[in-house]
Amino acid sequence: MADSVKIQGWCPTAWKPMQAQDGWIVRIRPHCASLNVAQWRALAELALAHAHPQLELTRLGNIQLRGVHASQLGQVRSQLVAAGLVPANADEDLAPAVHCSPLYARHDLTHQLAQSLSHAAATRLSPHALQTLGLNALPSKFGLLVDDEQQSLRDIGADLRLHVLPASAQTEHFAPRYALTLGGSGKTHVYANATEAIEAAVQIAIWFASERVRGNQQDDRQAITRLQQKLAYLPQDLPALRTATVLETSPDASATCPLTPGEHGRHFVLGAPLGRVNAQAVLLLASHLPPNTEIRVTPWRSLLVANGATTIAPKALDSASWIVESRDARSRVSACTGSPGCTQALMPAQQLALQSAKHLPEGMHLHISGCAKLCALGKEATAVVYASQSDAAQLLLNAYTAAQPQARIQIPFQAQLSEPAQIQELIHELSI
Repeated sequence: MADSVKIQGWCPTAWKPMQAQDGWIVRIRPHCASLNVAQWRALAELALAHAHPQLELTRLGNIQLRGVHASQLGQVRSQLVAAGLVPANADEDLAPAVHCSPLYARHDLTHQLAQSLSHAAATRLSPHALQTLGLNALPSKFGLLVDDEQQSLRDIGADLRLHVLPASAQTEHFAPRYALTLGGSGKTHVYANATEAIEAAVQIAIWFASERVRGNQQDDRQAITRLQQKLAYLPQDLPALRTATVLETSPDASATCPLTPGEHGRHFVLGAPLGRVNAQAVLLLASHLPPNTEIRVTPWRSLLVANGATTIAPKALDSASWIVESRDARSRVSACTGSPGCTQALMPAQQLALQSAKHLPEGMHLHISGCAKLCALGKEATAVVYASQSDAAQLLLNAYTAAQPQARIQIPFQAQLSEPAQIQELIHELSI
């Protein structure tokens, strides 16, 4: 059948990698979005020795090694553990991910909240912890997120989202308060302290673990994977919910990227074209930074180098590997893995995206996908091009704009073209 796509069933980790067309994918989830220079160096050396010579930055602020050979998985994992990049046991690594905004100051309330929630997830929501309650593990796609006070990650999906309320929303006593938002709902539960907010998040996660397989107890693969699908059944008499003040809010999922490449006060933001960083470029950067430098991963395909405005030397940056200015057209294209790395991709999406960048009209963000699944598509995309296959096995290029997703253009795809002339044609048509 035309446009038939397969949805992968889990998000890979170091202890549960996922096999792709070009080898195994090993994912690292940085604690509080942060790694030091030594850890980045270790990652780059692993990529050069045992995987593709690139580090992939995901939209949730994770880092991936891709193309790892099955025989090297154990060695790669051991070195990741030794570098403090992943937990030393599978149970903690398979606990729900806690994603964190990179926009915090060390030891501030947001940082403390992320650390405490991470500890709670590892100790109370891991597969073993849930097993002691007679429950199956939470699905790997179940995610917790700690946002900053400005909610810069509001366009990033999460099952449970926590943040410290900004000063303008505090009580007259100006005591810190904490907000918990469930899935994509318009309800925010407000708590007087972080302990209550985290306890509520844990209770809701445990309730979801018990409810998601109801009616499918014999087959966890058929169970619901996202909290939003069960929110209508959430009992309001959960102990942790009774202590909250509930605010009705309008979900704001508008795309936002407060960290454009370049200087931001004392810090420096380095963009990664398509979220891929050359491992040699990482080693070069690391060699020019003090060993205690903190480098945070952002969900905007970039790295935030703490105090980088004064420590990064121009000779440490390879212009082909990094985006250092917001006007760089490569910051306005995105793509899935594409062929040959993905079995379902019908075209080399990444190559075509980079080739198309210089042809984009001002204000357009183009996403290119190798198939109709539209992997890695973000809300910042204003135009989308993807490949599909007709019932007669003819390759097709499809294009539409975010403003008019139903008005689609479709043309035959001539895969032999070395330059993306057809994509340029579609970009022109979309711009009219």
